[in-house]
Amino acid sequence: MHLKPSPRAISLYYFGIFAVLGVYLPLFPSWLEGRGVRGLAMGAIAATLPAMGLVAPPVFGLIADALGVRVWLIRAACAGALAVFALLALSSALDVSLGFGGLFAAALAFAFFRAPMFTMADVVALEASLTSGIAYGRLRLWGSISFALMAIASGALIDPARPAAFPVAITAALLVAFAVSWALPAGDEAPLQRLGKRGGAQGAEGAEGAAAAAGGSVRERAGALLGSRDFRLFLAASFLAQSANSSYDLCYTLHLRDVGFPEPLVGVAWAVGVAGEIALMAFSGPLLQRFAPPVALAVAFAGASLRWALLSQVRFWPALLALQPLHAVSFAMMWVASLAYTRDRAPPQILATAQGLFSASAGAGSVIGMLTWGELYKRGGGALTFGVASITAAIAFVLAVTFARSTRRSLSGSSIFSAGSQCRE
Repeated sequence: MHLKPSPRAISLYYFGIFAVLGVYLPLFPSWLEGRGVRGLAMGAIAATLPAMGLVAPPVFGLIADALGVRVWLIRAACAGALAVFALLALSSALDVSLGFGGLFAAALAFAFFRAPMFTMADVVALEASLTSGIAYGRLRLWGSISFALMAIASGALIDPARPAAFPVAITAALLVAFAVSWALPAGDEAPLQRLGKRGGAQGAEGAEGAAAAAGGSVRERAGALLGSRDFRLFLAASFLAQSANSSYDLCYTLHLRDVGFPEPLVGVAWAVGVAGEIALMAFSGPLLQRFAPPVALAVAFAGASLRWALLSQVRFWPALLALQPLHAVSFAMMWVASLAYTRDRAPPQILATAQGLFSASAGAGSVIGMLTWGELYKRGGGALTFGVASITAAIAFVLAVTFARSTRRSLSGSSIFSAGSQCRE
């Protein structure tokens, strides 16, 4: 029996999993530093999150498509991540030192399980948006709200210097996410079974012909897309922009601390940025109908370069807080414009391939950035780190202007946060 996913359950699940990130991203670097992990070692551990974003989603996606167990994979991933942080909490409470190797292994395992927690949720949410008429953005919005609330709470209540506080908070958030995942129905017949039935009916000759036609079509279209100069420039710009953005994830909290930003307000600073993200995503449809995605991307990359340049120089903490709404431009506009550009630029038959290429390019940028920013911060603090990030984003801006001019067909904009446009056939 097919059970439609409840929009309320999906919203609650998003709320739960983004609560995890609301604690993890702001506090993880400081927590690692409290364990004696700095510089390149910190960057290597932090890079496990984007690195697994390149590996885990395809693996879990193949399993989900073959067996029809998307929700069960969500539950398994939540359970695995919960086990990792429960062990970290226990070792911290017992004052057992894990060293670099143990911390790296734990971060790697969490990153592996974390990827399907989010990617499979997006698949379920996109399907629900088609059946319920509720836009994907209205479901996903609760994740950003949760992130903001938890960033405030974690910054005010959790002291990263206390060994057990951080992993205990993450464990509690994962426990909530795991519990909510059981509100997501898992009653679909496995696609593998349907494929077997269809194959038996068509016969070997029909199956071979269909496979050959489909495979040739995908290869030709994907080759043509990758052969286009504008799309290659888009992928390169995405790599650079996300590399620059990763400086924020790794070094922002450290920078605030080093310039004398009040510790209880660190979470508030993160939340202000997320508030800007929420506002832009809420109105992204009209924005992208008015401005073509390449234009919006150029604006986003220029705004990111300005943001990192100001962040590298400003020391007055109220001014640093006032800069946070630029997160709406440097991240949210970049993200929605990238999705819109990919959707408009790629033929519908290879949309998943095109989006996969974008995700891989952005993820690779994050990995390289995470491996770079920790060492730069160790050598020159926020001035050097965010100064280099500003230059990196500026290069992405130049590439965006170039591929915007070289795009031959009109990209009229895309309301990617409307329910009907989420899954185009």
